[in-house]
Amino acid sequence: MNTKLKYCLILFTVLGNTACNITRIVPEGEYLLVKNKIERIDDHGVNLTDERSSLKQKPNRKLLGFVKFHLWAYQYGKKGLGIRKKQPWLRKLAENVGEAPVLIDTNKMDLSATRLSDYYFSKGFLNNTVSYHITPRKIFKKRAFVTYQVKLNNYTVINSLSYNSASKGISDLLKQTFNQQILKKDQRIDFDKIEDERSRITELLRNNGYFYFNNSFVDFQIDTNQSQQSADVVVNIRNNKNLNPHYQQTINSVKVLIGDSIFTDTLIYDRLQFLEGDYKIKPTVLAKNIIFRPSDVYNADLVQKTYSNLLSMGLFSFVTIRFNPSLEDSLTRLDVVILLKTTKKHDFVIEPQAIYTQQNLGLETNNNSFGIANNLSLINRNVFGGAESFNLTSYTALETQIKKDNQGSFTSFRQSLNAELVIPSLIYFERKKFSQVLIKKSTKINTSIIFDQNKNFTRKVIPLTFTYAFTKGRTSFGITPFRLSINQSSVDADFLLSLDPSTRYYTEQLLTNNIVAGPLTSLYWSNRDKNPNYFLQIRSNPVELSGNLASLYFNQIKGDYSANKEIFNVKYAQYARSDFNIILTNVINENNSLAYRGYVGAGLPYGNTLFLPFERRFFVGGGNSLRAWRARSIGPGSYSDSSSDITIEKTGEFALQGSIEYRFDIVDKFLNGALFIDAGNIWNFRKDESFPNAELKWNRFYKEIAMNTGFGLRFDFTYIIFRTDWGIALHDPSKLEGNRWVIQDFASAKWISNNTAINFGIGFPF
Repeated sequence: MNTKLKYCLILFTVLGNTACNITRIVPEGEYLLVKNKIERIDDHGVNLTDERSSLKQKPNRKLLGFVKFHLWAYQYGKKGLGIRKKQPWLRKLAENVGEAPVLIDTNKMDLSATRLSDYYFSKGFLNNTVSYHITPRKIFKKRAFVTYQVKLNNYTVINSLSYNSASKGISDLLKQTFNQQILKKDQRIDFDKIEDERSRITELLRNNGYFYFNNSFVDFQIDTNQSQQSADVVVNIRNNKNLNPHYQQTINSVKVLIGDSIFTDTLIYDRLQFLEGDYKIKPTVLAKNIIFRPSDVYNADLVQKTYSNLLSMGLFSFVTIRFNPSLEDSLTRLDVVILLKTTKKHDFVIEPQAIYTQQNLGLETNNNSFGIANNLSLINRNVFGGAESFNLTSYTALETQIKKDNQGSFTSFRQSLNAELVIPSLIYFERKKFSQVLIKKSTKINTSIIFDQNKNFTRKVIPLTFTYAFTKGRTSFGITPFRLSINQSSVDADFLLSLDPSTRYYTEQLLTNNIVAGPLTSLYWSNRDKNPNYFLQIRSNPVELSGNLASLYFNQIKGDYSANKEIFNVKYAQYARSDFNIILTNVINENNSLAYRGYVGAGLPYGNTLFLPFERRFFVGGGNSLRAWRARSIGPGSYSDSSSDITIEKTGEFALQGSIEYRFDIVDKFLNGALFIDAGNIWNFRKDESFPNAELKWNRFYKEIAMNTGFGLRFDFTYIIFRTDWGIALHDPSKLEGNRWVIQDFASAKWISNNTAINFGIGFPF
């Protein structure tokens, strides 16, 4: 029998025996809870998917949906099961990792039934009933499941809806925002929506001057005396304590206290009073970030935006905004004190790092390898007294790809020096009206010197960028109107001689000296703060252009329409590029989640450029992409060559990738596991005889999707997550069309060494 098949049979035998013996520590007369069932005839079209969160008892956790690893580990520690007494630490470890058996408890069943009934009540089924019964398993002893039988009956709808307030001002506000009401007539009673309406009213009033108002002043009366199927709802806005009416508050004065020093200097600017100590910050800069003034009506949203603005300046470790009743009029006026605790002016940070594989971003190229690095950062805050920060960073890295063909030696060296000036405002646009609704605004001027030495080539890059960064709502934007990168490359002569003529020409064109100049945009959006259990993240560089202004100059001013035009004897690159990355995370429960990732990118060279520059091309493979292949070892399309060492040409102009990852807890707060599937490839837009089947063809691209599966471990060390993934190839488009499903050869010799890869990384792959 094949060795691999033997191991599989042994594994399934062990799992089978484990499943049969997990009840040996269950006392006689008691049952292990294996499943909760909820039986109800009809949900009347109401979404009740979160009803199980009301259950007090839940079965023991399962790995991969069927292995009760934690229960087995607990039992292993409690009973010993072959562990000798001289190994008590191993038993202790098993107990700590393990999970005690969940035994059926009728008291907890009663509580679960009550909580279920309350849940259905909150969804409008006011006349529901819930009962339960316990059913022992026939085959497996000491196991049972609990069935909750639910009779919902009909739900209750809102027959009439009215709002009452003793304050005319509040009544007028509620009437003006009538179309924003969450509750409506003829709507099903839903207590979640009732709480949402309470929050809406509270937010509305606090944004319109009612500083002392909170949600405890909003009461709901639900009258079902006429019928269980309909209810009369009255929303009451109660008066303040002692039956005093609610008053609108306006801001009387604003004082800004900077730092911890004894305040000696006082300055009035733009109706704000600044008290400074030794830490000098221009009041003009702070005034732009404080977006309320004396005589303004109190607005909670503006206060929150002021918090965000001040914290995003990077100068303050704490920001406190206090509102006190004014001595002039304690009922309707507020005195504001803003306390700003400053951070250290200078910081020096040393960050030893483990390099991890990642997608190519920015103007640098990442070799998708594993090694060691060190990051040195010098931060100088408030450089010119206007909250500017100057950051100087040195990055040194030695990297290697863990693959037998490079002998495991360090094959890549990188050294970079980066200088960045961050100004906490949008230069020129700060006074524009649209700028007032933005937060976390900054202008960044960045320049670098990058030296990158690879096994087969050397690159020197000098990028210079001018970027506007800002946030509105949940979306963060970056707009780089000016970007200039001078790229110098030299290819090893012996390496070039080892290539055939067509590949040599292609490689020389990819790694030629060039200038990249043009605008760049980026955006990030996430709704994680709104729904922590089901959220989206979007990262994108929607527009990236290069060379258009230079071509306009040559075409319109000099009348030169030839190709390969140069600036300062260096060819400039002309192209358009865009990419889009979306991540969806579904947290099933505290121990299980599903993560989905989709990525698409395209870059089109034109005009002065025949090939998209090397650093702006797409590639797949590595620890964050197709994890069964190393970086730049597959694609484009179904192109294949006989060499596993030459990977420069395996880049493309179009990329399509996707991943699904099931993440589960193994050891609480330390070790998690993952099962994943990755798929994707890269293609070129133009046909090239030197690279057959590398171009994108709609009638065959789906046959050229590389696919792998695998298993991973994530070690959580609180401040850093160390990750290792074992990728297993399933579909390899570089093979002949009838042989691409390489998984069918699983039983053959050396299959694992030829079709799998181990990846190491820091953090999650996406």
